[in-house]
Amino acid sequence: MRPLLFFAIRKAKQYQKKHHLPDHRELTAEMIQKRIRENAKPEYYDCFSADKKYTEGLKLEKVPLPDCGAWMISAQANPSGKVLYYIHGGGFWEGSTKNGLRFISYVVRHWGYNVFSVDYRLCPQFKCLDAISDCLAGYQHLLKTFAPGDIILMGESAGGNLVFALAHRLKAEGLPLPGGIIACSPVLQFLHYAYSYYECACKTDYGIIFGTNQIVEYYRGDLPVDSPYVSPLLGDLTGFPPVYLDASACESLRDEARMMYVLLKEKGVDAEYHELRDFFHAMVVAPHIGFVRKEEYPLIQRFIKKVFVTERQSI
Repeated sequence: MRPLLFFAIRKAKQYQKKHHLPDHRELTAEMIQKRIRENAKPEYYDCFSADKKYTEGLKLEKVPLPDCGAWMISAQANPSGKVLYYIHGGGFWEGSTKNGLRFISYVVRHWGYNVFSVDYRLCPQFKCLDAISDCLAGYQHLLKTFAPGDIILMGESAGGNLVFALAHRLKAEGLPLPGGIIACSPVLQFLHYAYSYYECACKTDYGIIFGTNQIVEYYRGDLPVDSPYVSPLLGDLTGFPPVYLDASACESLRDEARMMYVLLKEKGVDAEYHELRDFFHAMVVAPHIGFVRKEEYPLIQRFIKKVFVTERQSI
């Protein structure tokens, strides 16, 4: 096990013991009200107020959508005809473009592609269909400028759920699918806890623990838990574009990623799955950690290059 992971797990266990935290997460009324207050703060979404080290030398453009905001983060040297459409994680009830700027700015500077990021509405105030509608609005905005094949959806954790849910929505609406999908440590179903929860939660994974499924009761609204918009693993994956999928070998969501890969391959989708040794949950958004840059990023960059080059050759 990597020293960084070992010390992080030990520190988490010490914190859990000191504060008498249970292995099962309970969403208290106090937690819910705090999240509602945080989600409503305008400064939570204002990228212009972000740390200058993440924005220096980049162009930030605020894009209004019907029910939320979005951002285009670009660099002058990057190709103007390709874009990565980033949908952030955060358990469906927290997170923003501003919160993800460390990762986004690294992608723009070092991967060489501009990033469009949507600040979709969050639960508990809003529900699954609201979030997906916001993601759809962002995609429709991009279609005014970009060909579908020049767009790649990218998300981690809850964002990994939403990139697949958005693809299901695009199919249902008869809209063109993007050139590719990148999903890192995605949460893909809420019917049951997979074996990897029992193996990893509160042992080698303190990011996703038992009780996470409780959030879905606030998130799904009137949708059944087996709706493909809530649990994308259960939808029809036929005709999906190329998919890059990864997860840590020691995280709670590992088995969901494995199942998604198998189902994608069964439907004839050009999919690849990478199981990363001793990574944290959703570690893709941590460019400050050396082995993430060394091991995970080249795999994603290779996939992006494959999608965009293949699309250009097919025109």
